[in-house]
Amino acid sequence: MREARAAAGLSQAQLGAPYFTRAHVSAIELGKIRPAMRSLEHMARKLGKPASYFLDDADAERSRRDRELELSAIAGLLTFAGAGEALRRAERLLDAEDLSVRELCRLRLYAGSALNLLHRGADAITALTVAQRLAGELADDPLTRAADYQLAVATRISGNPRGAREMLEALLRHIEGAKPPDQLLRLRILITLGGCAQDLGDPAAATTYYHRALEWSKEIGDLGRIAFIHQGLGNAYRALGDQDAAAGNYQKALASAELAKDLVAVLIMHNALAVLSADSGRIESAYEHVARAIEIARVSGPAAYLAHCYVTRAEVALKAKDAALARASATEAIAVAGERGTEADKAVAGATLVLAELDLRDGQIARAERRMREAAATYTSLDARAELGDVFMRLSRAAKKRGDLRAAERYSSQAYEATKPLGTNVDA
Repeated sequence: MREARAAAGLSQAQLGAPYFTRAHVSAIELGKIRPAMRSLEHMARKLGKPASYFLDDADAERSRRDRELELSAIAGLLTFAGAGEALRRAERLLDAEDLSVRELCRLRLYAGSALNLLHRGADAITALTVAQRLAGELADDPLTRAADYQLAVATRISGNPRGAREMLEALLRHIEGAKPPDQLLRLRILITLGGCAQDLGDPAAATTYYHRALEWSKEIGDLGRIAFIHQGLGNAYRALGDQDAAAGNYQKALASAELAKDLVAVLIMHNALAVLSADSGRIESAYEHVARAIEIARVSGPAAYLAHCYVTRAEVALKAKDAALARASATEAIAVAGERGTEADKAVAGATLVLAELDLRDGQIARAERRMREAAATYTSLDARAELGDVFMRLSRAAKKRGDLRAAERYSSQAYEATKPLGTNVDA
């Protein structure tokens, strides 16, 4: 106590005030009396230390400090590149004894966040549900909001964008009523709502969310998420058929990602630009972009992103009429997709459609339709309306090709139902 007081530059009277006398503090420092916990906590607060610092169990205090350092290190690893290491260290620390409720809550939150970055939505939901409950027990609003947001992200990743949107809208209403509002979380919610709208086949609503996020990011000076916003705008404008706007936003996203040295974002943008170049008939440029994306994905992961890059190369090869490369790339995409999740499932479905297209070219219509129905089942489970509509139109064309006009009409109707505009609460 005496050493800590001297380091803080306080007199005995100052340390005890206003509840305890100088003589009381002196008696504690001389070892004549042992303070009650209430007086110890009062003085510890003044000295900027936990009460446990002054107790006999120095080993316990050192362990607590070590855990705090490890928790901070895990939080710093929560990026695409560091997610695997963050998860490993969080799981190891969860095995430690004598963790406080707050430490358990933070560890579950960090583990769930890492699982989201690794696209393991179902596993993330398990960890984050525990974090949400513990945060409620602590009555810690910032921790609760963080757990609520990550749980919504996990819900989207696990293939339920509609449920995720409802959770995000409720959270957005909550934080906008808080004083002061959590500005950074508001920005993240708007970006994720844009992704949910895109998943649900409503790119017009997605652009509204992304533009609001872009304005907010400038207002609060958050440059780190501009790449995500421009990527989302590029995806939405591409879905709306505005190729020039899509290309412009992808290029802005790529520049931001390169400036931030975010390898995963860079590979995503190269992959997106490859798709756009192929759509515009610039096959050589498409091959260059996807080759760069694959090169980065092999180093940075996650596996689902590498699978998406192989699917893109397969689609470019189809447009270039290189059947051998298309089939090899689609097969490779399925092989490297890794653990199942929304992104991995989408990649496998995309590869399956490439193989179906090759079957059609070989005259294997029945096999092609079987593959298309597999992809349709995947997109249905993910509530991916735009992709589902595309598959139904492919099935319609295949049915028409074999002369089954009734089936062709049925598939066309299903495509319309899947892709017709949805009502959305863009002002949530």
